Amino acid sequence: MLHKDEIKILRTVKLAPFLVVFFSLISIFILYENNQNRFNNEMDKLKKESILEKETLIKSEVLRVYDFIKAEKSLTTEKIKANIKERVQEAHTIAMAIYRHNQHHSPEEIKQLIADTLRDIRFNKGRGYFFIYESGGTSIMHPISPQLETTNLWNFQDIKGRYVIQELSNIAKKEGEGFLTWWWKKPSDTQTEYEKIGYGKYFAPFDWFIGTGDYIVDYEQELKKELLTVINDIRYGKEGYIFVIDKKGVFLSHVEKSYIGQNRIDYRDANGVATTQKILALAKTGQGFLSYVDSIKPSTGEASHKRSFVKGFDDWQWSLGSGAYLDEIDEIVLRKKARLNEKNNKELLQSAIVTLVTSTVLFFIALIFSKALKKRFQNYQQKVNQKTKALSELNANLEELVSTRTVELESANKDLESTLSHLKSAQKKLLESEKMASMVGLVSGVAHELNTPLGVMVTSISQVEKEVDCLFEKLKSQQLTRKDLQRIEQSWQLGFKLLDTNLQRSVQLVHSFKSLSIHEGDEHLQIFSIKSLLDSLADTFKNQFKRVRVVLLVEVEREITLKSYQWVLSEVLTQLIKNSLMHGFDQLTAPSICISARHLDEWVIIEYFDNGCGSEDVDKIFEPFYTTKRGSDCTGLGLPIVYNQIVHKLLGSIVCSVPKSQGLLFTIKIPANIDVI
Repeated sequence: MLHKDEIKILRTVKLAPFLVVFFSLISIFILYENNQNRFNNEMDKLKKESILEKETLIKSEVLRVYDFIKAEKSLTTEKIKANIKERVQEAHTIAMAIYRHNQHHSPEEIKQLIADTLRDIRFNKGRGYFFIYESGGTSIMHPISPQLETTNLWNFQDIKGRYVIQELSNIAKKEGEGFLTWWWKKPSDTQTEYEKIGYGKYFAPFDWFIGTGDYIVDYEQELKKELLTVINDIRYGKEGYIFVIDKKGVFLSHVEKSYIGQNRIDYRDANGVATTQKILALAKTGQGFLSYVDSIKPSTGEASHKRSFVKGFDDWQWSLGSGAYLDEIDEIVLRKKARLNEKNNKELLQSAIVTLVTSTVLFFIALIFSKALKKRFQNYQQKVNQKTKALSELNANLEELVSTRTVELESANKDLESTLSHLKSAQKKLLESEKMASMVGLVSGVAHELNTPLGVMVTSISQVEKEVDCLFEKLKSQQLTRKDLQRIEQSWQLGFKLLDTNLQRSVQLVHSFKSLSIHEGDEHLQIFSIKSLLDSLADTFKNQFKRVRVVLLVEVEREITLKSYQWVLSEVLTQLIKNSLMHGFDQLTAPSICISARHLDEWVIIEYFDNGCGSEDVDKIFEPFYTTKRGSDCTGLGLPIVYNQIVHKLLGSIVCSVPKSQGLLFTIKIPANIDVI
């Protein structure tokens, strides 16, 4: 029979299919809502993109026309110059032809023929004419102002103070021909002076210059008419055109021809907006977009909402613009909306079908699973009963098994205690053996190092004694000569020198042996700067470094103060420097030593590095009497002393390592304040 909790689990499993259907319906609803939100967002995005697309199009068209007008205006001066130069060249050719073909006439008659011929010539739509001056400034022919003829205008100045005739004459006579800009009255307006570009060419036979000119304002007026004719014909897209309005509100170009020439400054659209005024105001700021109700749409002839781009052409105070009708954008959006809506409905239907099919399948799977689970519970219940019966039988024999196992464990513990006792005894013997081996090594080293100087001293004393005996024998026999005395003297000096040298060496060895032990120095703890200590060492070894060309680098990250034994740290660094000088730099072209120091929490890290030959036996480098130069006054006690001083006196540590490149690196770690350790 099933347990109460198992029955609850089975009931829950039976409810699972209905929960699946419930959550499926919720999923379909959420899917629908998400689909609608996504649809609305896509429609908003679509409308914005359509408006942006239209804005980009109309802006590009307006800027294209703006650049066209600007380019044409920039060529105004060049076109005027090209035109008047060509005209003057023609007049000069005519004058030269008259001169050549009328040599049988007097000079005065030829001059009159030339003047009469050029006087009535007009060009540039009647506003262009020729004038003739002597190089001295006297007017020969001026068809617009005949009263000036025979008058000398050499000192005439325009409103800008320019000596027009004088400068034009100088250009023509010195350079043969050339341009000049000045201000002059127009035939149609004798009260106002306008900017004019002129051109003169020297006529050598009579010391004349022939010239003409054109007013910039007249040429620009013609240019404006030509450009407006071109702009009026511009069309793009379905409804696109360019409109131009001057600063007073007069329409210069528009798709509706009846607007051209009208002043619509006070025109207001259906919403009461003063459209023309807004366009002019926007153009004054430079450029920008605005929306309004247009008075007419070309395809329908009716008013329509419009989005326009306007740009001002400051040189002529024109407002250039073009627009797009918003109802066209709405039509595009509606068409795309219909396609998008159809697509979304299909996707929603497919999702709903998939969800229903999945729910149905899950429903039947849940039913099958509940039946299978019930069967498994029953099988499990049967196995549990079997295990319970077996467990009861096992409990009956458990006490006997525990008793037997306890006896076995007690026997094993006794064996273990016996083995542990033997191990401790063996460990003690092994430690004693290692101590004895270390003692034998130390004694052997001491004996080896002392034996050599003591042996030399014994030999020296024996030699001196022998020479003394020889001296006394020769004295007794009265056979002592000066030569014998000199030989005996030399022998004694050599013997005593060997005796003194080896005695000093023995004393030094004994001092080194004493240094291996840890003894208290007379000096107390000091507070000192490690930078000052390193600078002092650099001064001490300065001459030695200079002699062997060693470069010393000191790197201290900031001011580091220690409370420790300054004399001990000084001896340690001194010994490391001596060790480098003695062992490290044989046959090295650029030897160097680098000592650096830095703070690390409560410790100071000192790194001593030399780029010398290094050592292959880094593990033995701190062992007493280990040296690579036996027999050369190297005892092998320097680095062991360094090790003992750092570890036992400075309460720190030292590690030796070989970098990847070359040399040796000693890393020293000592407390910044030895009192707190």
